[in-house]
Amino acid sequence: MSEFKQTVSGTVGSGMKSLFGGGGRTYYELQHKVSSVYHKAGEAQKIIVDEIKIGRNPKCQVRFDESFETVSREHAAIVRDGDNWKLIQLSKTNPTYLNGHPVANEWYLQSGDEIQLSTNGPKLGFVVPQGSGSLIKSIGLTQRVPMFINQALRPYKTAVTALVCALVLLICGGVWFGISQHQTIRAQGNTIAEQQRTADSVHRINEQTIAELAAQNEEQKKATKRIQQKFEEQRRKQEELARRLDSIRRAAASRPPVVHDGPQVAAVEPAVVSQESVNQAIESCIPNVFFIHTTKMKLTAPDGRSEEIDDFNWTGTGFLLSDGRFVTARHVVEPWMYPDFNDTTDVLLNLIASNGGRIDVWLEAISSTGKRFTFKNTQFKYKRNADTRETLDDGTVIIHAWDNPSDVAWVNVDDRSGLKADAALSNQLPRNTELKILGFPHGLGANSPTDITPISSTATTATPGLQNDVILTTNSNIEHGNSGGPALVINAQGQIVVVGVISAITGRSLGFIVPISEIY
Repeated sequence: MSEFKQTVSGTVGSGMKSLFGGGGRTYYELQHKVSSVYHKAGEAQKIIVDEIKIGRNPKCQVRFDESFETVSREHAAIVRDGDNWKLIQLSKTNPTYLNGHPVANEWYLQSGDEIQLSTNGPKLGFVVPQGSGSLIKSIGLTQRVPMFINQALRPYKTAVTALVCALVLLICGGVWFGISQHQTIRAQGNTIAEQQRTADSVHRINEQTIAELAAQNEEQKKATKRIQQKFEEQRRKQEELARRLDSIRRAAASRPPVVHDGPQVAAVEPAVVSQESVNQAIESCIPNVFFIHTTKMKLTAPDGRSEEIDDFNWTGTGFLLSDGRFVTARHVVEPWMYPDFNDTTDVLLNLIASNGGRIDVWLEAISSTGKRFTFKNTQFKYKRNADTRETLDDGTVIIHAWDNPSDVAWVNVDDRSGLKADAALSNQLPRNTELKILGFPHGLGANSPTDITPISSTATTATPGLQNDVILTTNSNIEHGNSGGPALVINAQGQIVVVGVISAITGRSLGFIVPISEIY
């Protein structure tokens, strides 16, 4: 019985190489000769990683269900050895047979060999395709993605889940919403590729697994320590923010304004007008508010091969300004820059974009008048100066954005019939100013291409001026799908103007709006 232990480099490392190019890497097939819960008789399972385990344990890449009582939890392993593959006996109680002969410890495999797990147990055929058909690059990218998830990440799912939970808490002060639309990628140095979730249920991580991962990568310990320090800092900030919000709720309306960031400025008071006038002003804005949805996506792998994907779709809101700019939130156009760690697709898209690949997305914007714009994500302008770049030990690059004033995107169009913007007012709104919001929460209001009607909602400024360079709001009636929509107010001249771009919401009512001054 071998003392073999699975490694990150043999699973995630080799899986990443197979996912992002393959080069001259080869794969093999395991042909299932009996049916189980997980595989049908006659099914050929392609293996693209260098190390797999076979057994009843949920962490095994080749898994048998509990009805196979003579198959051990971890029965055997197949491991790459140079250009060859070898079969390793793991079970202490049940034998493994190769072509009818018991394997005492390990033995090299040849194409056409038959593997049997215990006496009278299930059989697997080992087959290496011939010629160029044995190269991993002969397998399409869309096929390799689920293989990577099920083979490279399966042994580490629980560890990934625990680390993800820690990092989600770390960034809780800047939660963005709408990832149909999608959230934040991690800054620690452990292998990002381990953060994929499969359809299987996630199991609780134990101390032994954490210790094993920490021993494999000393840098992970340092990263974990940095995460803990940052989390404690964020916790203190959240407590301070909670205290401030409580004070805001109890403060009298006549309380003198206090600007928390930077020098105190004189607030430009919005005009007081009748509700009927406000309603008329809101109605005048509706033709310039657009429902955004994707029409096509094209993925280009780092090795240059491309595939069009037709089952990706997300929605959001955008609006037209009178200076000819079409504006929305950046995470509506580039959601993979704000990945949700509970969404495997988000993380994989980020890996492709960060490691020499390319993601092209075509979007369509439709207004209530039937006016349409079509865009490509590469046409938009972004503020990327706050993006974070991390390089892991295996060379994998992670580039991700954070929830801050950079969550805005704009493109110039040949149309100046849009909304007026007030950049100065967006930086110095008084406390308790009611903002009017137009958008398509959960896609509502976008009933069909010929029936587009934005939904109106409100939010209240929580502080005078900006808080951490954004407009902080409470009583925020904002939902998924409002992302990228305009925040409006009546200025001192009685005009309805745009003062911000809807970015994020956390909890039930705390909202974050990018001031429109960020694009001026």
